[in-house]
Amino acid sequence: MKPTFHILGTGPEHCQEALRALEEDLGVRFGDTGIDVTCIPGDELAVESDGTTVTVTWGAPIQFYRAMSLIPIPLVPCSIHEKARFQSSGIMFDCSRNAVLNPTALRFFLRKMALMGLNLGMMYTEDTYEVPGQPFFGYKRGRYTYDELKALDDYANLFGIELCPCIQTLGHLKRILHWPAYHHLRDNDEVLLADLEETYVLLEQMIQAATAPYRSKKIHLGMDEAFGVGLGAHLTRFGYEDPHSVIGRHLSRVLGICDKYGLKAMMWSDMYFHLDGRNYHSPGLPSESAKAAVDPRITLMYWDYYQSQEEKYADALYKHAQFPAPTVFAGGIWTWIGPAPDYPTTIANTVAGL
Repeated sequence: MKPTFHILGTGPEHCQEALRALEEDLGVRFGDTGIDVTCIPGDELAVESDGTTVTVTWGAPIQFYRAMSLIPIPLVPCSIHEKARFQSSGIMFDCSRNAVLNPTALRFFLRKMALMGLNLGMMYTEDTYEVPGQPFFGYKRGRYTYDELKALDDYANLFGIELCPCIQTLGHLKRILHWPAYHHLRDNDEVLLADLEETYVLLEQMIQAATAPYRSKKIHLGMDEAFGVGLGAHLTRFGYEDPHSVIGRHLSRVLGICDKYGLKAMMWSDMYFHLDGRNYHSPGLPSESAKAAVDPRITLMYWDYYQSQEEKYADALYKHAQFPAPTVFAGGIWTWIGPAPDYPTTIANTVAGL
């Protein structure tokens, strides 16, 4: 028999609906009788119990649902206090390779995120979302419709989770650029042709469509691994130019689109190192050309899941601090090396990174 919790006091908006959605995950029921759980808004997460009743203190909505997961079952006396170490933390869902996660699976993960206290979900969709007037986006790839993404955003919002789009606006676009309809927009097989006006017409359509289903004003623009930028069709059409300048000008154009729609943008930071002929862990600091190519309006995302030594992450973060833009960090769960995740590598590298 599952225990029943009787919620008293003040919970977040939508908490009754959210708690019903979480009943199976928590292994409890919520009703008008049962164990009294008194909820109090406060400054931090706390769960206090005398073994008969429970008092939950919460600051942000996500802390309320995290607290529900900390109530011991069967109920015993406890005093649990947690303080969030990050303003935002969560999961980026890779929805661009192999089978696209269906909405039911995503709702499952959103509920688990709520119980873990993770308040940011990022939908990595290279071309797997609808763009009106662009039928090849996600063609035969299981793309998400506007309605599916809007429903997922509504579901995430129940738990105080911010869901936002992650797309690609320079490299990593082989799946869309292989269609003949887009060949005139290619710098090379993977990379969009910067400085061509038609490219920015398409990018505005992409950004508008990608952000439309979400409440969030965050967007991740990608731009990682854009190898050969400025050295393919761009070289033939416009002549040689330092790729730092090409990326810097392209970023400025894309951020102009983001400004038009009131968006706050992030991008991967690796190209500012690759264009210097190095990686995150090569000796030396970013070049002046690399620093000049970074627009202060962007937030740089340092991605790294290869290091098991804390000092390597610290050194890379110091290098990022040389840029005129803030930095956030992305690790990775090693699910891309075969049919099963590599948990030992994931845990060792994630602990060091955090």
